[in-house]
Amino acid sequence: MKGPLSVLTAVLLIAVASSQESSDYLLTGYSNPMTSSLAHQFFNINGEESSLPSNGTQLIQRYQTRDDENDLCQRDINRIRDGLNNMEEWAMEFPDTWGRLPIGLFWGHTISMGQYEECVAAESTYGTELRGQYCLASLNITEFYGRIKKRGEENPAARISYKQTDPQIFELGICVPSTCNATQTNELLKTVISHFYGNDVVDLTQTMVTEARCKYDAPIELRGIDIFAIVFFSLIIFFMIAASVYDYIQTRNKAPKKPLFLAFSVLHNAPKIFTVKKVNNPNVIHCLNGLRCFSMMWVVFGHGYMTFYDLPHINKNKFYTWVETPYSMLVQNGSLCVDTFFFMSGLLMCWGAFRELERTKGKLNIPMMYFHRYIRLTPVVAVVVLYIMSLYKYSGAGPMWFKLGTQDKRCEDTWWATLLYVQNYAFPYSICISQSWYLAVDTQLYFLSPLFLIPLWKWGKKALYPIVIFLILCLGCTFATFMYNDFTLFRVQDDHVDLRQRLTYYPTHTRIPTWLIGVIFGYFLFTRNRGRQIPMSKPLVLTGWFVAFGTMLACMWGPYWRILPDTPDSPLIEGAFFEPLSRTSWALAIGWIVWACYNGHGGLVNDFLSWSFFTGFSRLTYCMYVIHRIVQLVNAARLQTDTHFSNYDAILRWWHDFGITLTASIFATLAFEAPILGIEKAIFGGDKKPAAKKPSPGELARTAPVTAPAPTAAAAAVEESEKKPVDEITADITPAPTPASVENPSSV
Repeated sequence: MKGPLSVLTAVLLIAVASSQESSDYLLTGYSNPMTSSLAHQFFNINGEESSLPSNGTQLIQRYQTRDDENDLCQRDINRIRDGLNNMEEWAMEFPDTWGRLPIGLFWGHTISMGQYEECVAAESTYGTELRGQYCLASLNITEFYGRIKKRGEENPAARISYKQTDPQIFELGICVPSTCNATQTNELLKTVISHFYGNDVVDLTQTMVTEARCKYDAPIELRGIDIFAIVFFSLIIFFMIAASVYDYIQTRNKAPKKPLFLAFSVLHNAPKIFTVKKVNNPNVIHCLNGLRCFSMMWVVFGHGYMTFYDLPHINKNKFYTWVETPYSMLVQNGSLCVDTFFFMSGLLMCWGAFRELERTKGKLNIPMMYFHRYIRLTPVVAVVVLYIMSLYKYSGAGPMWFKLGTQDKRCEDTWWATLLYVQNYAFPYSICISQSWYLAVDTQLYFLSPLFLIPLWKWGKKALYPIVIFLILCLGCTFATFMYNDFTLFRVQDDHVDLRQRLTYYPTHTRIPTWLIGVIFGYFLFTRNRGRQIPMSKPLVLTGWFVAFGTMLACMWGPYWRILPDTPDSPLIEGAFFEPLSRTSWALAIGWIVWACYNGHGGLVNDFLSWSFFTGFSRLTYCMYVIHRIVQLVNAARLQTDTHFSNYDAILRWWHDFGITLTASIFATLAFEAPILGIEKAIFGGDKKPAAKKPSPGELARTAPVTAPAPTAAAAAVEESEKKPVDEITADITPAPTPASVENPSSV
């Protein structure tokens, strides 16, 4: 028995000893899970040879002797390396914040951001000025990915999309001492990558780290424009509070109020936005409220997807299958909503100008019309430009801010073009407020409008012939541009999207046909239809709705089959015809909706589009249009974690972007847009006249002139807003990207 027991005892002793050795091994620094990582080895490999000091005091003494500025980076690298070997928490934060090896690379996840906030907050606990600096490095992996055998090469039917391309750059978040500049960090990173991978994975000839993509927690140094913006916004808030207090005191004391002192009063302006009263007036086209609001929501939805695509999705390749779905056409072909705006702009321009010409017996004060158009549109635009050029840079930080938070750079040289509304021609590739190209086009059309409106007023239908010929020539211009530049049918097939935008999307001469259709429609609606309803048989009404909806569906989903991978590319002439004709057809369909609703043939459609909720909402849409892209970019650029691509996630982001935009727009309307109207009233005054009544049947038959003040002159505009119920004001409704006050119906 002693023999077997001795053997068993020996085995147990060996197992215990082995277990102890294993336990001791796990407790050593070599078992640190970060030890073998690229982040840990960055400091280990790039550190100079030295013995490990026994305590922190010796560390301070050693590194205080290195005061040469050129050696500061190396000094701090050594200090972090020794801190890591000594298992000090402050030092371990540096490699802890690095991004890791790719996860989901073959699904398009080409970024590993790491922990930005932990990095910039990292600092030494021993008193030396050693702070963390975050850099987003760009690693060129073209050669590595080029050696991979793609599934599409073996089975073409299994390919994801013909538009999918191999990733070229993998972005890696790294954390280094703030004393290391971009050049030094770039060389140190190349050293450790070369040591680990050689030249097989990353192209070491390319620059990986740049100054623009490095950030550390430096004290904020306010520039002159930052101080100006802070003072300006503070004064605006002060004026709003002071005016509201004045309004409250005067109301309580039942004392008279000076209009100029009420300009910034929230108590005075808020009811004009949120109070809704249903009125019947021949000059009111209620359904435009709904069209305007839905178009605005569509704009935010489409731009939201554009921003959503740029986020750090772990499954970004899903985008390539998403673009092949019918649902995606709501985004890919969503620019049709802009043609709704242009149509409504032309219609209301003609309607408002004819009311002014009717009142003044054929006279337009064109200089004042231009002046008041400019001061109505520009304050909100100017405020957004000021914010972008000043406080925008303080609105967020992080890895995505390096990529998406660059709007202020676009404004440095182009802000003046935005305030002059010429950015669509002057700087089409770097527009300060990206969506403001529409304001430029519409303002230019506004300035050109007398060339069309005065002949229509003087010569009636005879003036339509040259207008229609001009419209056709502009359509031909778009057709010729497509043919000359080899533009294809749809963007997903187009390799020249930027050039196509500049030549066919932004220019005024390519967008004027839809606007002119609105002008022509407004002419007939005003001269032949105002104040009366034109009867129509049910079969004709149903036919009209069927044709209108069919046309809209064809414009929206007609090109769908062309974007599928197995469908051959469309011939050039197909796209050259579709681009201009689809937009004009869409405008004609919108024209039917407006005409049918105005003449009592809209049914449930008219009831819904004329819902009073849309009346209040429509008053905020101008500010929403100007503000929403900045909100989307800030929300996206502040991200510091990975996201997931799906329609549900995109809609969730749309809701919170929309909510913040709506809140900011309420403030902007009360702080900037509404006060301009109050100041106009205080300066120009106006006689108080009774609001227009719904005419009697006899008056409807004669379509008697409406003697309302001119919507294109500022004094008349303010006068109109004071004498009308708030709901009636929006009757003259302007399309989305223009001031919501429809006292100036021609403005868009």
